[in-house]
Amino acid sequence: MNPPSYWEHRQQLLNTLRGYRPAQTLITCAELGVFEALADSPRTAEDLISALGATMRGLTVLLNAAVALDLLEKRDGRYANSPLAMACLARPGTEGYIGNFIKREGAFLRRWSNLTQAVRTGERPEENRRDEDPEDWVRGFELALYELARSVAPAIAEALALPEDDRPLRVIDVGGGHGGYSLALARRYPNLTATIFELPRVVPVARDIIADEGLADRVCVQEGNFQTDDLGTGYDVALLFGVMVGEAPEGRAALIKKASTALNPGGRIVVREFMLDPDRTGPPESALFALQMLLATDSGGVSATDDMRRWLLDAGFASPQTLALPAWTGSTLFVAERL
Repeated sequence: MNPPSYWEHRQQLLNTLRGYRPAQTLITCAELGVFEALADSPRTAEDLISALGATMRGLTVLLNAAVALDLLEKRDGRYANSPLAMACLARPGTEGYIGNFIKREGAFLRRWSNLTQAVRTGERPEENRRDEDPEDWVRGFELALYELARSVAPAIAEALALPEDDRPLRVIDVGGGHGGYSLALARRYPNLTATIFELPRVVPVARDIIADEGLADRVCVQEGNFQTDDLGTGYDVALLFGVMVGEAPEGRAALIKKASTALNPGGRIVVREFMLDPDRTGPPESALFALQMLLATDSGGVSATDDMRRWLLDAGFASPQTLALPAWTGSTLFVAERL
């Protein structure tokens, strides 16, 4: 007997609807410290109870679900990290580790429960705003983003193909947060120095990361608010990476103009953002990120590619070019030269 005509459509909807279940399983394992606890050797659930602060019933169900999702392996009653978990979740500070990012996604998942309210009011829910009040929020947020950036940043630095002669290159990284992209540029181009322009709450985190990477002599942090403060002048490259989504459309256009003023003639602006197609219905990841900005900002959003091109031209840049990066980075850059 063939399935009913609606069966495939219904199954597609159910798969979308239940997508939070594996995501929350991964988040809970990360928040409890499951992967770190298994970093050195397999352990039984009994071994993990006190270390993770869990109950036998709850932890056993969680660990078995993690095995089903290929996050863990189970052999002779002992649990071990899967190759996936060992590569990305078991050892903080290693190159592939993204545990902090997963924990931040846990906070974002809780925010998404307020989406109906945000759509009805058109405003950021107050409880979402309160998420960012604790002192450790900014540090955790920036460390989470740094975990993703440090694997992608070297490919971006290579793709930009900046001059490698003896002429000094000055970069301003506007809202550069953790500084991961400036650090990658400094490593790739010995003639380059970078200034990260950031809000006061972010400055100590960025300085700690830069010091840990041993590049404080070439990458510095300048405290400021790009909405109200000048960026300075004399720069050869301006990075706008993931910063415009927090601004209203008029703020995005104003920031591009401010970046233009900071650049020397012939200097380059490099934009890395989620971008929507002209009709604003795709690609899917960008359309969903636009909802994220509804939940996380007062007036931010995702720009359409045609708007971005217009703002760049209006700010005195030549026609922007799209610079494709390796597919695994999931990134595209807009690059334009100041006339």
